Amino acid sequence: MPGDSPPPTSFDDIELHKENIQPLASGRSARALAQVLSARASPVVLRGENAVKQAEFEQELKTASELDDPLEVWVRYVNWTVETFPSGSSHESNLVHLLERVTREFLHEDQYKNDPRYLKLWIQYIQNFSDTPREAFAYLARHDVGQKLALFYEEFATLLESIGRRHQAAEVYHTGIQQNARPVDRLLRKNDEFRQRLETNPITDDEPHSPALVATRPALAVKAFGGGLGGGLGAPAEPQQQQQQPDPAPAKKPAKMKMAIYSDADAEPSSRAGTKKVTGGWDEIGTRDHRKKENTVESRPFAGQTMKQEGGKKPSSQGGKLAVFRDTN
Repeated sequence: MPGDSPPPTSFDDIELHKENIQPLASGRSARALAQVLSARASPVVLRGENAVKQAEFEQELKTASELDDPLEVWVRYVNWTVETFPSGSSHESNLVHLLERVTREFLHEDQYKNDPRYLKLWIQYIQNFSDTPREAFAYLARHDVGQKLALFYEEFATLLESIGRRHQAAEVYHTGIQQNARPVDRLLRKNDEFRQRLETNPITDDEPHSPALVATRPALAVKAFGGGLGGGLGAPAEPQQQQQQPDPAPAKKPAKMKMAIYSDADAEPSSRAGTKKVTGGWDEIGTRDHRKKENTVESRPFAGQTMKQEGGKKPSSQGGKLAVFRDTN
């Protein structure tokens, strides 16, 4: 019946606040935005209502581990936060910390490593809050997150293409197809579209030619390609030229190779009892606040500090004190 249809969405309130709305790659619901932005309650009342809802979610998370699908609670919490706070991360929404919590909560849970919902949470964090997105994708690959999902390879290749690393983007597409990442038909279509763009705009000689696959020592070949650790794409700092070590004897190439990340930590696995599975030095990627702290100069008292002069000249020790002119008249 016509009376059962929802009223049309008014875009007036959305237009007034569009500069304060954080865009999402997946898009936003116009109806949800209109409801949030057109709320007539006072800011104080809204903050109180939102705080109550956040407390309810936090209480639900305390027992989420007893559920068959604990990730579902986190997904609802994140979706509610994104819809309720269109401006993105803020002190009230706490979105960045919420995404950091959920992504790390299930990092070592095998049931979620190839769950599209979990990978989408990681991608949401990488696209909006990561200052090193290429390294973040390498981190996911090192932990076997999303390695059977086409979405991982599509997003990683798109990132590499956008920063002028099309050789690596091609390698990522090739690896995803080798892994038969699902849905494979969509991945094949994305790869074909990428190839068409290369035909229109061929790769030039000045683009980076370093491989996405980092050279791995022969002693680690079994671990990287045939062991239970799984592989990873890229590395945090890639050299422009990789020196390949010759194999002592030719070996049969595996049907499906995984990209490997070399780390010194691979050579000496931890011998502590109860240690989680070895991840080759990629145990923790760090939070955004922690990364900012590492890049911040520690504040120190100004007393006793020397200010540098322009030109790098040191103050002369023979000049004495500055003479003060006095009028004798």
